[in-house]
Amino acid sequence: MAGLLTKMVIFVALMCTGYLFARREDPSGGFTRAASSLVINVFMSATIINSVASAQLEASWGQLGQIMLVDCAAIGLGYLLAALAARLLPVEEKRRAGFELMMAVPNNMFIALPVLDQLYGPAAVFYCGLSNIPFNLVLYTYGMWRLKKGEGGERFRLRQMLSAPLISTLVAVVLFLTRLQVPALLQELLNTMSGATMPLSMIVIGASLSSVSLLDAFRRGRFYLSALVKLLLAPVLVWAVCGLLTADPVLRATGTLIAASPSGVIVTVLTVKNGGDAVFTSEGILHSTVLAMGTIPLLVYLLL
Repeated sequence: MAGLLTKMVIFVALMCTGYLFARREDPSGGFTRAASSLVINVFMSATIINSVASAQLEASWGQLGQIMLVDCAAIGLGYLLAALAARLLPVEEKRRAGFELMMAVPNNMFIALPVLDQLYGPAAVFYCGLSNIPFNLVLYTYGMWRLKKGEGGERFRLRQMLSAPLISTLVAVVLFLTRLQVPALLQELLNTMSGATMPLSMIVIGASLSSVSLLDAFRRGRFYLSALVKLLLAPVLVWAVCGLLTADPVLRATGTLIAASPSGVIVTVLTVKNGGDAVFTSEGILHSTVLAMGTIPLLVYLLL
């Protein structure tokens, strides 16, 4: 537990560094957008591939299906709880879709993946990487339809699902199933880039939330209710369900920590694109990210 708390303090320090730097030096957000793209398209992709290339992971087709089942449960249960909570909590109709997605969409790449890498190593990174498949599928079908509902709905496009982490996940699956050996030079490059993923991810998270006032985010009472659902109720439910689906403690921890992750920054991007209240969702994301630095260690201590 002491080791986990040390890591969370480091995570918070790095996020604060990104937050303060961006508020002072990057008011236009140019650095933040470029750094975010670099981290998710290059460094996280390298980390996912490295999780298989650097470790002797072995599993049957049945076990691979079990991993996917747990990942789908972690993503799907989050959406289910969010849909119920958004209709029960006091939220204005025009903000309800963004509020629902804010509670439903986990930050599985910027938060869950680095935490799992630090706590459980390559196997957990691979398990988390596979969550990109249900993550993108649900976000760009139901999620986009939810945001566009008032305008007649959004037609699903397959290319919306494609992303660098998803493609790297598919590459990792191929390596996993074929046992292909990565050349030594490429392996060293992947290892080096993987080492940079955690600090860069935390800095980018802080920078991406720099346009939001921390005081404003913590003045909204409804965010505390949404955080109770998002950061505590959802992961406890996922932990219980995953216990029925797998006996692998690392896989169970992966599903739980994906569900325990704070809101994904992608929600603000999609809210802006669809004409929603981006300031409101950004405040909620900042609120859940700050609180998650305390709830994640608590859940690990109590459940994992």
